[in-house]
Amino acid sequence: MAIGAHIGLKELCDLSSSVKSFLGPLKSHKFIYDQDTQESSLTCSAFRLLGNLHLTGAVGQLLHETIQAHHKTYKTGTTSLFFLVGAWSKAVLEGLHQGVPVALIVSIMQEGLNSCIEIVESLHIEHECVLNLNSSNQILARDISDACSKNRSVSCIDQPVATSGFYHSNNLPKNRMQMQFPQRGGIGGQARQMNRLSHSRHFSVSNKSCFHSSGSTLPTNNHTLMDLTRSLSHGSLEAMSLVEEAVRHLCESVETKSVTKDLFRASRLELCFLKGQSEAFSNASLGYTTLLAAENCALVKGLEGKSLKALLVDGEVAENYRHVGFIKATNVRAIAEFKSEKSDLSWINTVCKRIIHAGIDIILVRGDVCQQFMIECSCRGILVIPRVRQNVLQAFSECTGAELVTYLAQINCNSIGCHVYVSVCMRGDSILQCGQRIAVNLKAKGLNFVTAVISCRWSAKEQLLEDEFWACAYRLHHALYDQKVFPGGGAVELLCLHHLRKLEEMAGTFSPESKGSYPSSWLSTTAIHSKGYIYKCLADGFCKYLSVLFYNMGECSSELEAMTFINNELKNIRDFSSPSSYILNKYVRNLVSVDGQELSSSYRPTVYDNVIPKLEAWRRALHLVLIVLQSDAEIITGSAAHKQTLKGDFITGEHLAL
Repeated sequence: MAIGAHIGLKELCDLSSSVKSFLGPLKSHKFIYDQDTQESSLTCSAFRLLGNLHLTGAVGQLLHETIQAHHKTYKTGTTSLFFLVGAWSKAVLEGLHQGVPVALIVSIMQEGLNSCIEIVESLHIEHECVLNLNSSNQILARDISDACSKNRSVSCIDQPVATSGFYHSNNLPKNRMQMQFPQRGGIGGQARQMNRLSHSRHFSVSNKSCFHSSGSTLPTNNHTLMDLTRSLSHGSLEAMSLVEEAVRHLCESVETKSVTKDLFRASRLELCFLKGQSEAFSNASLGYTTLLAAENCALVKGLEGKSLKALLVDGEVAENYRHVGFIKATNVRAIAEFKSEKSDLSWINTVCKRIIHAGIDIILVRGDVCQQFMIECSCRGILVIPRVRQNVLQAFSECTGAELVTYLAQINCNSIGCHVYVSVCMRGDSILQCGQRIAVNLKAKGLNFVTAVISCRWSAKEQLLEDEFWACAYRLHHALYDQKVFPGGGAVELLCLHHLRKLEEMAGTFSPESKGSYPSSWLSTTAIHSKGYIYKCLADGFCKYLSVLFYNMGECSSELEAMTFINNELKNIRDFSSPSSYILNKYVRNLVSVDGQELSSSYRPTVYDNVIPKLEAWRRALHLVLIVLQSDAEIITGSAAHKQTLKGDFITGEHLAL
């Protein structure tokens, strides 16, 4: 097969090279300049980068749709997906250069990735959040179960020190790690404390089992909210501090004893940008904060301190607004349907009378609002806020009991919410303004909603700050929703790399009996000899990912040094009795601390990754590569010849369903 004709895979390699600097916490940002609008934006997101590129080819469009679908669902992991697409495309091209059949690459690479996903389950760090308001107003938060306890035969890198409390190895409890929220007003965390000392690197005895029949202790640490959020920040500490502040506001507003996925959800957050202001003024506040025209200031001031009745409109407010199914053809009109401006004013007067009769003080509308209707409502002391997102309407609906309406004609007693309060946002003695608009905050009793107000001097940086905030918010959201995380910093990929190297070695030592599981054909013989090489191709993608990640993390001064570090780590893992235990002890650093002792300045907090977004990024990346590979092969060899090759018994429908 003509390797040079695989244009699709080469295009994926070229496109993915642009996100190399986006991996890791030490990102190199890029400016995107639009020659048509003469505008620019700053980004370190693969999603934004692709969205600003004019991709006319089929491969570029397919890549864009894959990235877009992943970003829409998870809001994180798009850079890893993008980078792995290029790394695996390059590895597949090398496999084709060695003459490996396309059918085998598709089948065995999927088999290898599924095997990796199974093996990394041993690295799941499960957590359950617990909230406890005590006299010092501190909040206890998380329980992390020791991932080593999932495997009774694992060995830890360090010998535990027996202290108070012994547990039999057949009845091991969860490793309880309690996280305390820091006192309000200070992002800096208090000194970490623990009740017991165990798994310390200072008492290490290599290759000793951490679980003995006589019993052992599991570490119990106290952690602050900052420990968890910083572990998920991935270098975006300022954005994560806003998320952390939002969590504190939610905990203060809702009287509950459990920090769960229902308490903190990314859908309960909103962003409000203040252009031209110093970034030091960024903060999170309870309620919904938005910007309104400055002429509404007097109206809002008149409504302050009053308990207001609210109407929530899930649509647009205009006379010609109709449901899609009720919109008539635009080119067919009866004479009686022609209307004048007087009839428009008649509609506005009618709906205004209905609103006044219902005693409504404030209207939140998801879509646009007729300008004349807003003026008439303002004159009658009714505040109208257009373009409110669906999640905001839902939050107010839950706390006020108001039912969402689509049209103003549907107003009834069930669609009116009570006890809503509005106020003008102040900074000191002055009104918080952004150009010709003022910031207004809406609250309600029991409202579980927080707005992050982000100040920014440069408009080109707005998109970057927005992406960083939502990425941090969704990392915390997924961590709470899944109730488990991965150790980050390349730990999971390192275990996958070790596993694939092991599969590669095993594939090289096959017995004649193993032929029985394959058809006696050229494809089966080729599969036996090529399986190890295909595992190597899959491993090369992870290896390239790790080398760039370690370099961008500052662990290594160059990618070459990073490769040396990776090889040394693989050797250490291979020499250790349990690879997963080695990874957990090496990369989950903050499991170790001493009661009442300050940590050294060289201490680095653990990095956590989300489980499902990471695994889905792997799957989507490999599936995209294999789809492009098969499409290229059909173009080169012809569809009929390609289908004939895939009719072998070795290839099953499961492997072809990408």
